[in-house]
Amino acid sequence: MIYDLLLVGPPVSPMSLAEALAGAVRPEGADVDVADRDGDQSQRDWTAPVLCGYSRLRGDLSLALDIYVEDALVNEAPPEPELARRLAAALGVPVLYPAEVDLPPSAYWLATSSGQSVRARLLSSDDEPPVHVIDAVEAKVPGLPRATVEILPEILERDPIPTPVSDTALATLPPGTAASAEGHVHYYLRVWERLTHALEGLIPEPGEPHADPLRDAVTRLDRTFGEHTVPDPTQDNAEAAPWWQNRVPRHIPW
Repeated sequence: MIYDLLLVGPPVSPMSLAEALAGAVRPEGADVDVADRDGDQSQRDWTAPVLCGYSRLRGDLSLALDIYVEDALVNEAPPEPELARRLAAALGVPVLYPAEVDLPPSAYWLATSSGQSVRARLLSSDDEPPVHVIDAVEAKVPGLPRATVEILPEILERDPIPTPVSDTALATLPPGTAASAEGHVHYYLRVWERLTHALEGLIPEPGEPHADPLRDAVTRLDRTFGEHTVPDPTQDNAEAAPWWQNRVPRHIPW
């Protein structure tokens, strides 16, 4: 079994990493060999049932881990999300692990030292070696004060509700990356169209996939809309109408 994980925050020592991995792979521990992938490989214990190669990273990330667990331990070793959570708890630092394969490359899960997993967006610069930045997370994470806390629109983009209006409007616009202005236009317009369908009752009931994130997004968007608009003085607000219909931008031009 192979795991691909990324450590967030200050680097940890190879000894601490080996001890954490031993307990994370299975409760009773296991022999672990940890080494720098760019270092001398001749001193490695290739007979160890758990092998971990690491490389140092820049920015919000400290280490990239390639972990191999031999077949004899596969039935005992946890799936990748659980291993990431155990490792985060043992090391006291967040651990990133890959999201679903049909999401953008920037989409990750982040396991916190408290045992939670939240969505995260990871951006990498064009420098050599690149600088890695955790741009956004879906819940506040200690140690990442610069990360925006938001529902990631690229995740909601996977929702199967069709968006014919957005598809037509965006057909000739470049998509851009998830964090770019172009990317935001694509994601937010489609998400907004899905939210309008949500208000029409066309999404699953609470507890079903995507329902709760969509309702949370409606609340956030409504709040932002209300903060940046004011009642239109030219309209009769006493008339029965949706609360947002007779509001105008607080600042013109917007």
